[in-house]
Amino acid sequence: MTKPTIEDFLLQNYSEQTVKSYTFAINHFLVMNPKAKRYKYKDIVEYMEEIGKQQPNAKYRVVILSAIKKYYDYLVMSGYREDHPCRKLNIKVNSNQAVQVQDLFSSEELQLLLSRENRYENLDTRNHVLINLLIYQGLTSDEIIRLSVQDVDLDAGTIYIKASKNLNRRKGKLLPQQIMLFFKYINEIRPRMLRGATDKLIIGKLGKPITVDSIHAMIQPLKALFPDKNLNPQTIRMSVICNWLNEQKLALEHVQELAGHKWPGTTEKYFKVDSFQQRELINKYFPL
Repeated sequence: MTKPTIEDFLLQNYSEQTVKSYTFAINHFLVMNPKAKRYKYKDIVEYMEEIGKQQPNAKYRVVILSAIKKYYDYLVMSGYREDHPCRKLNIKVNSNQAVQVQDLFSSEELQLLLSRENRYENLDTRNHVLINLLIYQGLTSDEIIRLSVQDVDLDAGTIYIKASKNLNRRKGKLLPQQIMLFFKYINEIRPRMLRGATDKLIIGKLGKPITVDSIHAMIQPLKALFPDKNLNPQTIRMSVICNWLNEQKLALEHVQELAGHKWPGTTEKYFKVDSFQQRELINKYFPL
């Protein structure tokens, strides 16, 4: 049986655009390092140190290292290697911009946001849809107000999120429990609430497309659940991204796509550091 190429391997989990970026970086790495198939941890560290001398931009170095990691993932999958020489190697991103992950919310805490009920069925269902988009898909308020009914594909179980200035377009998966909720909202609740013609998915209580301010106002009463933390749509999204990485242990590149981040370095800031030794290693080889 013919083994898949590295492009085939990457296409199983990533978009064509991401695969194109990875293969370009991998091919450059192999040209510069013809013995890379047998490299050990210290060889990768030394190579990245050289990259750091040429390119001080940490985000650029994160992209290169992410591609190199996928190359060794492919070698392990194909049986060429039994070990992965750099799986735990990370690059330090500007600590002044680090996410304070200890101040965010766990998945269990985010689930509590669904416990508040509204005495009006229409608003209760609408609010549950909106909170679902926040705590499961990790959308921003701006992304939510720009969603249209056509962006939700209930048959495929997906939702299309449009690109913005700061975030990439992407297609998110709906969880099984979301399908019936969204079906009820789109086919029963939303038509009742609607006042006038619009294709926007989320409708406000006056029958018009919801605004960012309205989303913040809906979250405001829920702050009582967490008096010692700052609950708002932004910290909810940050918590979701953090939980994808640290609770669910999803790959950095996968979380980058789920979040719509343009750079892996943006996603990497959500990692919880496991040990003092790892911090010292990163500071030694990748100072900013």
